[in-house]
Amino acid sequence: MQNYFAVFYTEYLYYIPQFLPVARELKQRDLPFLFVVFDNHKRDVFNQNKYLIKVCENEKIPYQIGTSGLESSSVEYLVCGNHLPETNIPYKRSVLVDHGIGTKAGSFTEGNCKFDIRFAEGELRLKKLQTMFPNHTDKFVNVGFSKLDDVFRYTAEKRNEMIKNLHLDPKKKTILYAPTFYPSSIEKMSKKFPEHFSEYNIIIKPHYFSFIRKKYAKQREKFEIWKEYSNVHFATFEDYNLAPFYAISDLLITDESSALFEFAALNKPVICNRFVHLRWSYKLFGSYKLKKRMESFLLKYRDIGENVYSYNDLKPTVVAEFNEPNRFQQKREEYTKNLVGLTDGKVSERIVNAMLNCI
Repeated sequence: MQNYFAVFYTEYLYYIPQFLPVARELKQRDLPFLFVVFDNHKRDVFNQNKYLIKVCENEKIPYQIGTSGLESSSVEYLVCGNHLPETNIPYKRSVLVDHGIGTKAGSFTEGNCKFDIRFAEGELRLKKLQTMFPNHTDKFVNVGFSKLDDVFRYTAEKRNEMIKNLHLDPKKKTILYAPTFYPSSIEKMSKKFPEHFSEYNIIIKPHYFSFIRKKYAKQREKFEIWKEYSNVHFATFEDYNLAPFYAISDLLITDESSALFEFAALNKPVICNRFVHLRWSYKLFGSYKLKKRMESFLLKYRDIGENVYSYNDLKPTVVAEFNEPNRFQQKREEYTKNLVGLTDGKVSERIVNAMLNCI
């Protein structure tokens, strides 16, 4: 019988950035673990399992496809990135290492609090969960956001090497544009966006739904135009992890992505595009559907950086932020404490310690 300290329920590629730092910590402590990969992506034209397997092989992570054979194993923890699944894996305890932070209401559902341990990011998020689910307060542990641990692995030498490997100019400032799939600013960004920002390196990292869902074909048409510019590195579907791009970028432009808070947690300037494309159903029903989709209590934290309401205002805002990068520093530090937690490269260490203490 195989014994595992942790089995990672790896349904989607975008869970990997949160799981990897924890897996490395387990490996360092010689605690046995396994990544389970699932072949259940019917709408996935990219066959993301191919990339999941490649990540596991590159990182020398033990994995298997499907749960066959695990029925007879001993599993201390099932580690998930979202909901608690129905599975034949005979785990003793369940853990949520959430796949994102930010404005999505899904992080505060009852289903995401049914775990034996739910790791939280920041003091405010912890208090919010404790208030909403008072019967689960002993399950919530504020550790920080594990994904950001990877940023601290990048030395100055490694950052410079990566910029050169991406064929970008090390003498230029680097802008990371990381929009979400919906509601997104992609549709309202200019086709000449890279030309308008030619004095900067630009890394464009879309959400993976922008690559795989038919309804976002117009976004992909714009991607094909942008990627032809010499000052652009266009991150592909295979570039699953934002952390390396965080490490080498000087400023972030995003919209409704939790990247807003993740990047600001590194004390770098962020710009939030508020000119987003809305579907007709959202326009017809006004703000109701949008508020239902987003977590409204986080809206007041938009002043973590500059908000831009028109593409024409984006360039002067970027210039102003580069000229005065510390303008929002106090807000970044305050909100990071509330929404992200400690950013010291040791989140995964705290996660594993908490798991060991619960046995």
